[in-house]
Amino acid sequence: MKLFRILLIFLFIPFAAFADNQPWQVFKSTHFLIFFKNADETQLNELAQKAEGYYDKITDDLGFNRFNFWTWDNRARIYLFDSQQEYMKETGDPAWAAGQAQINSKLIRTFITAKGFLENVLPHEMAHIIFREMVGFNNPSIPLWLDEGVATFQEQKSSFVKSDLANKLLRGNFLNLDDLNKINAVSIKTTNGVESFYTESFSLVKYLIAEFGKDRFVLFCQNLRDKRDLTRALVSTYSFKDLKDFESSWKKYILR
Repeated sequence: MKLFRILLIFLFIPFAAFADNQPWQVFKSTHFLIFFKNADETQLNELAQKAEGYYDKITDDLGFNRFNFWTWDNRARIYLFDSQQEYMKETGDPAWAAGQAQINSKLIRTFITAKGFLENVLPHEMAHIIFREMVGFNNPSIPLWLDEGVATFQEQKSSFVKSDLANKLLRGNFLNLDDLNKINAVSIKTTNGVESFYTESFSLVKYLIAEFGKDRFVLFCQNLRDKRDLTRALVSTYSFKDLKDFESSWKKYILR
């Protein structure tokens, strides 16, 4: 028992702000450590089962299932707060937020009654972490559209409809790749057409995986990690001459 308490103290040093009069408990699964206070066994089992299922699906969808990132001491952590009020107090998130992730720390936070967390927020944030582990957490060559495209690709409820995007392309009502590459985490908050940004980001990632396969996407990610240059990674992995050729090929895929 003393060893267990020492371990908990060690684990919580970086997250002292979470502490209150009631200690956190830990629920373990193969790839996750779920920290909770008053969640019942049913809630914990559901969260663990969903998280493990998404882990298998995301790594398989992206072709990363040969790489076992999250085991033993490298398991990801999920903090499950008892209430939205407690969650908002500790994270500073607005009332509409159902959860958040600290990607570099493999840390996800949510609360028991969060709507849409299990179906969309959890797989979205997990995909961010898994993708970034592959290409590098601080890799400057990763545009926001690629990061968000990979994450949105994993949501259970995607609003992407290929015919709708085809109509926008025909009308010229879309964000070209140059515009997409300029959007970052700061500018997206004031960007017109945020829905178009996410739709196109999703479709670009889907195009690469659907048309060229998961093994090629893994190689693309490895080239992104090693070359740290988007154009060089695309050209060396696929048959594109440059970014304009990539955009042109993507448009043909949408319109056919």
